[in-house]
Amino acid sequence: MSQVPAPGGLNASYTSAQIRRNRLTFLGLVLVLASMVAFWAFGPYDTKDQSATLKRGDCFQNIGTDKEAKTKKLDCTDPHADYKVLKMDKDSVVDTFSCSDVPGTTGSLTQSGSGEWFVVCFKENDDKGKK
Repeated sequence: MSQVPAPGGLNASYTSAQIRRNRLTFLGLVLVLASMVAFWAFGPYDTKDQSATLKRGDCFQNIGTDKEAKTKKLDCTDPHADYKVLKMDKDSVVDTFSCSDVPGTTGSLTQSGSGEWFVVCFKENDDKGKK
């Protein structure tokens, strides 16, 4: 026959040093988790997409990907300002129509949905890194 453990679970006695160490470990994990959440919520704001604020003559860097572009507006002489806006069309979402008549266009950025629809026609920034 097997024995049934006494009520109250296994008899485990911890020393005060072990209890203190376990509490500090738990507190450390909570602080790390809270820091991660705070960084995510309040972290660097330069990762916000500034595409909707671009206008003709502005320069920008793509801080996103080719498929999901996120722009960061920069001074045109900034070494990271890769592109220069040739046209901002807030009345269109079809880049081939909006940018076909803009001389020098080498690319376009289209945003549709979430209330804002626009096309940005751009070219490589010739002033990049100049002071």
